[in-house]
Amino acid sequence: FSAGKLNQDIVDLLAANSRVPTSNWGDLNGQLNALDLGQRRFESLLDEYSPATVSAAFEAFSDRAEALMRSAIRALPDGRYSFEDVLDNDGITDDVLTVALDLTIAGETMTLDFSRSSPPAQGPINISYATTAAACYVALKHIFTDVPANAGCLRPIDFVIPPTTLLGATAPKPMAGYTETILRLIGVVLGALAKADPERATAAPFGTINALSFAGHRANGDRWVMFSFFGGGMGGNPETDGLNHANNPISTATIPPLEILEASYPVMFRQWALRPDSAGPGTHRGGFGAIYEVEALSDAEVFLLGERGKVAPFGVLGGGPAGLNRFTWEAEDGEHSPPLVSKVTGVPVPTGRAVKLQTPGGGGWGSPLARAASLVARDVRLGYISAESARRDYGVVVSDDGELDEAATASLRKGAAA
Repeated sequence: FSAGKLNQDIVDLLAANSRVPTSNWGDLNGQLNALDLGQRRFESLLDEYSPATVSAAFEAFSDRAEALMRSAIRALPDGRYSFEDVLDNDGITDDVLTVALDLTIAGETMTLDFSRSSPPAQGPINISYATTAAACYVALKHIFTDVPANAGCLRPIDFVIPPTTLLGATAPKPMAGYTETILRLIGVVLGALAKADPERATAAPFGTINALSFAGHRANGDRWVMFSFFGGGMGGNPETDGLNHANNPISTATIPPLEILEASYPVMFRQWALRPDSAGPGTHRGGFGAIYEVEALSDAEVFLLGERGKVAPFGVLGGGPAGLNRFTWEAEDGEHSPPLVSKVTGVPVPTGRAVKLQTPGGGGWGSPLARAASLVARDVRLGYISAESARRDYGVVVSDDGELDEAATASLRKGAAA
């Protein structure tokens, strides 16, 4: 827009460079209308209270957030706490990339130093300084839940994010797959804070968007592209098990219902279910990932940008890791999986064939041997975990239908503890 008038030439240029211009036109209008509504609501606020009052209130909100964050940091023991995790690859070479954090607490300030992270990558999993800082804010908000959601809470935080790392990359480094790196970054912050304050420790969430795209042509020649993201398990925490089949902790977006996807595109879901044995074992286990099996109803090509195919979401305080991400597709000669584990482009999926995405669960919190045997037996009865997993991971002996053998369980757990 210029002076309130739509620049149609720019819109036409954007549309000409899209495979689905109608869909993008809808997205653009949604954003424009949201901005218009925000402007009108803000002007109404100014009219009612005056610019001076509104400005003072905003400053007070930020000051309050800063004071609460400083108080929260002050309650943590001073020291340096390091944690690192990896990305499977950058989609071009199959080398893992490290996201490393050295977190220092000194009084009521905190320094997040990411200098030990891998250098910028060739593939599109780099992120910028601003994106790294924003992702750290998300992680801190999950730990310090009482701190208001505004920029004031970052005033006591110092960031060290060198441009020589994939977390501080600059143009022309590619960044289209930034969501995967954001999620690993959030997990690393949670991991470092777990060392500083075990009572607040939260195990890793499933940590991948799993951006899955089907694309093809309809009978009339029109291009169609189904782009969606999928759920997994959240990490166990001091109070509860992790959520099953949850969305990632980076937005308020919801996972599209299969009915909407099937109505909009020539696909059919053969399966949409919780994934057994995908949660990290623990006193409070992680949430379970999911299984999505999608059949193409017309010839299509498939693209996947995912993660967690090599290193599973971690547990904390003795909790176990969750299941790995897994993607496969049907071909004439059997089942195939990506050479780069979690990333692939241009997979032909003829009519009647399907792909299967099995997402990770969340990591476990606390020793699995401390989980109530009755809860383990319940999970077996519900089909969440197998009797084999109950015995191996929790030291709980149950039949395949979930009947608890208390004597055998006591004996097994006593031996495991020894």
